Amino acid sequence: MRKEKPSLAVSGSLKQTLIKTASTVALTVLLIALLRELLRILPWLDQVTGLHAWASILQTLAAGGVTQQQQMIAAGLMLLCFLVAVVLVRVGEKVFTRS
Repeated sequence: MRKEKPSLAVSGSLKQTLIKTASTVALTVLLIALLRELLRILPWLDQVTGLHAWASILQTLAAGGVTQQQQMIAAGLMLLCFLVAVVLVRVGEKVFTRS
């Protein structure tokens, strides 16, 4: 009986999948961190600009102190960051394969 060796295409495909998965996770974490920092500087932007638009954004995100709504908003923002990361990885993949 002859044992077949895995083809290089399957090996390369697995490697690409692992790279894309790791890139997506890393970008998602980075985007969430950037979003947290942006939310932290919103009060400062209100002081600098003299507008109170940023305060209304923070009030909306606070959801009136209702924990369940805050959790839903946080989950939605994390999902948004993940989707943006997926798009960035796909665009990066297309750019990388062209060059």
